[in-house]
Amino acid sequence: MGKKLPLIILSSTIITVSAALIVLKRRNSKGEFFIKSYDGKFAFIFDNEWKLSKEKNELNENSNLEAINNKKGVCFIMFSKSKEELNNISLEEYNTNILNGMNGENIISSNKIEVNNKEMYITEFDSYYENTLVHYLLYTLETKNYYHQVMVALIKNDYKRQYKQINNILSRIREL
Repeated sequence: MGKKLPLIILSSTIITVSAALIVLKRRNSKGEFFIKSYDGKFAFIFDNEWKLSKEKNELNENSNLEAINNKKGVCFIMFSKSKEELNNISLEEYNTNILNGMNGENIISSNKIEVNNKEMYITEFDSYYENTLVHYLLYTLETKNYYHQVMVALIKNDYKRQYKQINNILSRIREL
């Protein structure tokens, strides 16, 4: 028994250190980590305040990715479609189709922007969710083979402070 105890402690330590290394390996020196879409086709770089939603497709059954920043009251939901499936329409046409489907929403603005040399469209609107006014940013962007809609819901009223971080996250999307 006396010789088995150090072996058990050593084994437990090795397992704990290995698990910690696996978790830390996904994070870089800037406190950022990669989150892959549910289908494994895309990845984003988020900071440590973000986490995946507790259950896959918890917020929308058709989403590819759902991430939440509880500290800042921000929710991130992504939907993707292949360009081929959409007959290779332009990003502008894809964005127009999305906007045409937004009947009854209180659209505040819709603009084409460029972040880190990546063109995207951003539409702002307000809507109520369970009696709470939510400010939404709807991004439309593209990667090589896909178009993406990213719905960002902001509960707190400091959305202007969130633009830079959200734009930075979206500009670094990559297909895997």
